[in-house]
Amino acid sequence: MKNVVILGANGRTAKEITFRLLEQNDVNLTLVLRHAERLNILPNNRIKIIEGDATDPDALQKAIRGQNIVISAMGGMDLGDKMKIVVDTMEKMKVARIIAINAGGIYDELPAQFNSWDKMMVGHTRSTNLKAPGVIEKSTLEYTILRPVWLTNNTSEEFQLTKKGQTYLGTETSRASLGRFVADIVKSPSLYINENLGISRPHTDGDRPAAYRM
Repeated sequence: MKNVVILGANGRTAKEITFRLLEQNDVNLTLVLRHAERLNILPNNRIKIIEGDATDPDALQKAIRGQNIVISAMGGMDLGDKMKIVVDTMEKMKVARIIAINAGGIYDELPAQFNSWDKMMVGHTRSTNLKAPGVIEKSTLEYTILRPVWLTNNTSEEFQLTKKGQTYLGTETSRASLGRFVADIVKSPSLYINENLGISRPHTDGDRPAAYRM
């Protein structure tokens, strides 16, 4: 069995990941979230729930102990600080594999027109989001960092990838595709080790996501 913990488990993306991981019969899940009563999920003997977050060292150590893979679906303006605590805890407890969801645009890697629009809309979050992958990449962990943009509830699981340093493709990412890709990595954990990847839905090129086009 693989033991997998999801940090920030109550978000919509985390739920897409949870749903797909439960399709894998060799996965035991630990879900970490601040308010367990808000989690709308059917009881399952392969799911353990821990109330807390990455700012709670006791809860974090309890969550990470004995895990094979850590998935971070955390957000917030303190993401860099939280990721530092997660990385330090993983290294201390000898848990090596992490899949961390961040955000596209943090390296100014979006196509020029889309990059300008994204900066205008959410540019204030970029410096905060940028701290987290920096912490991970300097660590001893085996990481996969994912950079989606403008998440949608589209049910398509199609995705395209770009490597760090390449110009990003597309303007949006479906949560379903993010869930599928993370589940694929959990199924084969040796995939995409020490890679920092943009992930987006194909055929969504433009100067902004479809929902914002006139």
